[in-house]
Amino acid sequence: MKAETIRSTIAIAAALVVMPFAAHCDESRAGRSQEPVSKVSTGNAQKGNLVFENLGCNKCHGSEGEGVAGSGQSGGVPRIASTSLALPAFIQLVRKPKGVMPPFGSDRASDSDLADVHAYLQTLKTPAKQESAVAVNPSNGQRLFVKDGCYECHGYLGQGSTSTGGTRLGPPQIPLSAFVSYVREPTGQMPPYTVKAISNEELAEIYNFLKSVPPPPSLKTIPILNQ
Repeated sequence: MKAETIRSTIAIAAALVVMPFAAHCDESRAGRSQEPVSKVSTGNAQKGNLVFENLGCNKCHGSEGEGVAGSGQSGGVPRIASTSLALPAFIQLVRKPKGVMPPFGSDRASDSDLADVHAYLQTLKTPAKQESAVAVNPSNGQRLFVKDGCYECHGYLGQGSTSTGGTRLGPPQIPLSAFVSYVREPTGQMPPYTVKAISNEELAEIYNFLKSVPPPPSLKTIPILNQ
């Protein structure tokens, strides 16, 4: 009996020593698992502005996230300024977006980067800019479109061309600010147009000309394609 009592006492003492240590390990593991969440719980709006531009978000959503309304098949580009999405939902949407927006994996933008962008968008509380307030002239815009050689790749009505690889431009489905940003820093084979080559005012007139171009007819209205 004495031996059994001694063994029981040793087992209880060992348990009392191990239990606090195990609890400490559990707390440490819990702290480590929550650490990434705490790191992206808030962002830096100033850094977010830079990330927003570096990722090219401004080229579709506008420099102030104002987006552009769409109709019919165009769908438009959604306004993301002062987004109402919580940060986790915002990150999820950027990772797996809907529509034509390309996904941004963690190799292109970390959760911390997206937290900064989210914080930046929260600072954009002002209404979207009224692009119609810009002095524009469709006829003059068409003249500039030809003069600057845009038609050589994109066609005289901005309809695009399979032979040149120029994309369809008219009517544009991005905000004026995004249009200007893309002309300044394009992707693909298009050369950049600096302010010395064409001013923002001239680009606004070209944009207005392209906005005046009617959208292409629906494929359902073309008989030969519905036989």
